[in-house]
Amino acid sequence: MKPILSAAALTLLVSSSAFAQSFQIPDRIEQLSPKARETVNITLDGPLLRLASQFMGADEQEIKQIVSSLKAVHVRTFEFDRDGQFSEGDVESIRAQLRTGWSRIVDAREEGEHVEMYVKHDTEQLGGLVVIATERKELSIVHIDGPINLKQLSLLGGHLGIPSGVIPK
Repeated sequence: MKPILSAAALTLLVSSSAFAQSFQIPDRIEQLSPKARETVNITLDGPLLRLASQFMGADEQEIKQIVSSLKAVHVRTFEFDRDGQFSEGDVESIRAQLRTGWSRIVDAREEGEHVEMYVKHDTEQLGGLVVIATERKELSIVHIDGPINLKQLSLLGGHLGIPSGVIPK
């Protein structure tokens, strides 16, 4: 998946403006948990997000600064024992929300892996990001809501439950 993510990093530099729209992880996705062997469900918004940033070390000051301007971070990761435990229809329920007000800036496929990145703009800056990463037995969704600088985006990988390989460096 690293070649896909490298291509995604380059593509992040080019995106179009769109009218901002809120995003929620659909109930259909939340209902995949019982089927999964392993799950991660992180929802940090408002005061909880600020509280989580207080547990970061002094060497992570730049990350604390990024987090201070965010509205929310939502991460859902599902690992399944076998193929077919989630469907294209499950992922389509996410894409349907992203058709209005969001711009898909990455759509990369490689041998059973698929990564999509969507951004929304609030006036002059990036106002949100959604990453959908699928493999045969794995589904990951990351939603970052709030203003963020593209150059700083990769710093969030490995923090606040965001898998380090999902957001390109």
